[in-house]
Amino acid sequence: MSTNNTKDYCPNCQQTTNHKCLFSVSEMSEYNSEFHWEQNYETIQCLGCENIQFRNRYTHEDMFRYTEEGYEESYDESKYYPKVLNNHSLVKNLHHLPDKIRIVYIETIEALINNCYLLAGVGLRAIIEAICIDQNISGRNLEFKINNLVRNKLITEKDGKRLHSIRFLGNDSVHEMDVPKEEKLRIALEIAEQLVKSQYLIDIDISQHLDTIISEYEDFKNIILRKIRTVVINIGDEINIKEILKKDFRRIETSYLSNFTTQLVDEIQNNIITTISVGKFENNQQYFIKN
Repeated sequence: MSTNNTKDYCPNCQQTTNHKCLFSVSEMSEYNSEFHWEQNYETIQCLGCENIQFRNRYTHEDMFRYTEEGYEESYDESKYYPKVLNNHSLVKNLHHLPDKIRIVYIETIEALINNCYLLAGVGLRAIIEAICIDQNISGRNLEFKINNLVRNKLITEKDGKRLHSIRFLGNDSVHEMDVPKEEKLRIALEIAEQLVKSQYLIDIDISQHLDTIISEYEDFKNIILRKIRTVVINIGDEINIKEILKKDFRRIETSYLSNFTTQLVDEIQNNIITTISVGKFENNQQYFIKN
């Protein structure tokens, strides 16, 4: 088998790309053997993103096929490691998921990767069960729990109907031993992942990339301390919160501002915060001094 550049699926690029072989070890049948075979153990690298994976290629004398022109050609079978689910990306920030949900999600993906479609169907159903447990959603069975997710306004009615389709698929897998098709599992996985994202991960993505309302004191304190380091003022000059935050002042709800300011003053006076000092209180506004 040739070890020149080949076209292989790259899990990082999520498409077939050109690869080069970095290292190869070959095994083959003896020259005078009655049956001839060859196996290559190869480390390959994507020529686009430079992702590295392992490939095991095998062929034997009976492995041949006909081209469109009618010519006979030999071919080989390739296996790749680590195994991945082609054309799929794991949801981001998995470490933020509750342990039970993260475990059942990862094991469901592993079942799909290894073509264990019966177990994957059960696993997709279990993801919904795990979310219901984590959200303290009651019900004598999963049907009632999904309906209660809707009643508690954690999901929309349309989302509930989609989850029922996963329930049907999972029930057929676990009770009827009915092995679902990969296409159905892929659709059900997308629905389950959207549920996981909406319940646990979307707020994290928003907070990392978009301006959001600040409703917790720790978030308020952190942005004040971060912003005041960049404010161009002389040491000893006094500045109020609106002048510190500038455009980010809109992120503070009016109902929270007074309480946040009081907590900030308390921490400064108790030497918990030492980078700023308390200044004057004028026109119903508290001023601070950059130390």
